[in-house]
Amino acid sequence: MNKQNFKEQFFSQIYDQNIEKIYRFILHKTNSEPLAQDLTAETFSRLWTQISNGKDIKNPLAFLYRTARNLIIDHYRCKERGAISLDDLDFLEAKDQEIEKTISVQDDLNKVKAALTRLHDTYRQAISLYYIEQESISDVAKSLGKSEGATRVLLHRGLKKLKKHLEA
Repeated sequence: MNKQNFKEQFFSQIYDQNIEKIYRFILHKTNSEPLAQDLTAETFSRLWTQISNGKDIKNPLAFLYRTARNLIIDHYRCKERGAISLDDLDFLEAKDQEIEKTISVQDDLNKVKAALTRLHDTYRQAISLYYIEQESISDVAKSLGKSEGATRVLLHRGLKKLKKHLEA
């Protein structure tokens, strides 16, 4: 197998394994399907550029999350829209339950969303990657550019602050 075929196969494998995760991550941050599709395509385009130029990507998933996060930040800077919205966190929505319970869950979700927006961006990113995207501590650490120990501390402190905001 020649180098080009190997690169294409490597990229294809990474793409197939991670496209949904990266799209969902961007969609949660942007609350816009067309924008999420565009930024997801750009994220994978940048990965392909690195691979085709012969760069050694040791952790492709961390590269993808970091690239996606940077593209989102760049988008909001260019548009001067302000803070990233977390209004699309519908992952806790109750399904097929009585209306009373659904309203209660929705109320709790709104409280969590509001509390999350009051957290520092680093805490919010760590919590989102670990609990929403269900990434490993190792992958979260690499995405944030921190050690695993520092990431565990971030998660602990972030949850502590989140709890404090929820109790207020």
